[in-house]
Amino acid sequence: MIAFALALSLLGAPQEIPAACDPAPGVAPDWAACADALPEGSPQQRLARMNQATEAYLNRDFAAAERLYDAGADADEVYSDVWLHAFRGDTYQQVGRDKDAVADARIAWLILSDDPAYAPLRELGGPVDEEARRFLLSLILPILKNGRDPSFDAAFASFRALPVKDVDGHATLALVLEQLNDFDGALEASLVAVKAEPTNPGYLNNHCYILVRAGRPAEGLPYCEKAVQGAPELAPVRHSLAAALAGAGRCEEADAALAEARRLDPATVLYRQPIACTAG
Repeated sequence: MIAFALALSLLGAPQEIPAACDPAPGVAPDWAACADALPEGSPQQRLARMNQATEAYLNRDFAAAERLYDAGADADEVYSDVWLHAFRGDTYQQVGRDKDAVADARIAWLILSDDPAYAPLRELGGPVDEEARRFLLSLILPILKNGRDPSFDAAFASFRALPVKDVDGHATLALVLEQLNDFDGALEASLVAVKAEPTNPGYLNNHCYILVRAGRPAEGLPYCEKAVQGAPELAPVRHSLAAALAGAGRCEEADAALAEARRLDPATVLYRQPIACTAG
């Protein structure tokens, strides 16, 4: 993905490659050490910061990811493969930078589409199989929808055309449909995932939150409670629990769960928003 593209960039650079950027075969570079070893402000250092940002993103450290993506971009626009634009777009959405998020999501879609102008970036990222395409579209579709971007319809049609072959495919479909406010479709797909893997915290959490968003928080609460038992350190799980508790009128418990979500992830805008609750 991004790391592979960066490795190629460094190998093709005219300067000597620092040891931190060229570890043993099969060992991923320490991108922070690599960036620190490169000339300040150089294109290679900026690319290393981009990889460092992606590591932070994949660890759900959105504050660090935002800072590092911005450091990698500097004052110039950066165009890269579809993974960078999808990950950076989702990062910007999480921290409330909606305009920047839409810009990256649109580029990601144009790379995934057959737009000839983006063929070089398509080649940079390499082949994208059905599973990867579904994942990438799941990240950018809510951004395009919320931004009322004209490319949403084509991107959504591409997503729905993908065959759903396995449990993860149903879970991803549910996640996207929930964010697009199709709660009936989301619940149908999510139920397939939950029945197949009844102890998976991610699937349990998503099913709970879909039920909350569908106006059925009491039904969702048991799924949230099981999700917290399985993954107590995940902020999205704590936030879903807070939403379910608030919907059930258990306001003090909801406040405590929301506070924990904010502690675990202080950067995500959604967690900073209050959750309305009327004590039952």
